[in-house]
Amino acid sequence: MFDPQQSTKRVVDLLLKGHHMDYIGEAVTQLEHALQCGKLAEDAGSDPETILGALLHDVGHICDPDAPKMGQLGTANHETIGRKWLESLGFGEKVVLLVEGHVQAKRYLTFKNPSYYEKLSEASKGTLEYQGGPMNSKEAELFEQSPLFDAILKLRTWDEKAKDTEAKVPGLDHYERIILAHLQSVNTSF
Repeated sequence: MFDPQQSTKRVVDLLLKGHHMDYIGEAVTQLEHALQCGKLAEDAGSDPETILGALLHDVGHICDPDAPKMGQLGTANHETIGRKWLESLGFGEKVVLLVEGHVQAKRYLTFKNPSYYEKLSEASKGTLEYQGGPMNSKEAELFEQSPLFDAILKLRTWDEKAKDTEAKVPGLDHYERIILAHLQSVNTSF
């Protein structure tokens, strides 16, 4: 049984820990990156689930401090760790599939458009190697069949943009309301 208020508190507390955590060699913190991704999704007119997928896509880097690492480049398999953690808190399918899919989007884009690789930050290029490198044609065909294919690719573009040290974003309290409303709608027994 899920308690939407308790789950919301756990997510907010975790994201607040990210205020002091380096975002894998980038100039922003984990929290700044999350808030920027959420704002980019919101500015694009996305639905609440997509906004939450963007906001929470990297929680797997911080929800399990004992998880295996990719050298100095964050948590290995953070997309799966994040998905499982969010599922355990009662998040809906669309949110968790977006979280899990964002790494596959990077692998896909570097396969489909090799020049995309050149646009990646050095940290993102490094993590790509740990994440399996560019997809092959069979992996790409399967990924293209995802019903969330377009949304996952959009999330990936926001992920790459959300590294701006000067970005103005709403505070976490703005997203706390969206998180709670989502969890209440998914877990209607409360």
